[in-house]
Amino acid sequence: MAATDAMKTMPWITWLDLDTELGEDGSVRSILRRPKPEHINHNGDVNAPVIYGVAEVAGAGAAVVAAGAAGTGAYTVIRSATIAYQRPANGGITASSRVDPAVAADIRRTLQAGEGCDIDVDVSLTDASGTYTGACKFVVTMRPRRTDRD
Repeated sequence: MAATDAMKTMPWITWLDLDTELGEDGSVRSILRRPKPEHINHNGDVNAPVIYGVAEVAGAGAAVVAAGAAGTGAYTVIRSATIAYQRPANGGITASSRVDPAVAADIRRTLQAGEGCDIDVDVSLTDASGTYTGACKFVVTMRPRRTDRD
């Protein structure tokens, strides 16, 4: 299964009930359109950890898309993250991200050489009405999978 297929089927994404859209320009949109009661906080807004989870899918997803075939089998993990909430997310949340094409080319070259890399990925957040609600900055680590872990 391609890594991009996993962005639609892995249990975490299924539990969140996300719609993941992959753009031809390398963009990734992760959308929580149908918030469940357990996604909502005491104020009636999407809960912060759920927003983070949606953003993580878009951020890591953008790195995976940027890596293309060179990232097949790579160990991909969030190394660090910051999130700046600007306002509550009402009715759902959309996280949008894209890795610059020049950075994507560097990622592919590095992985093809058998080396790992850290990728800075910005994610924009909007709620169900399209109102900007915040942003995340991720450092996504991609490393060739070690054979002693397989």
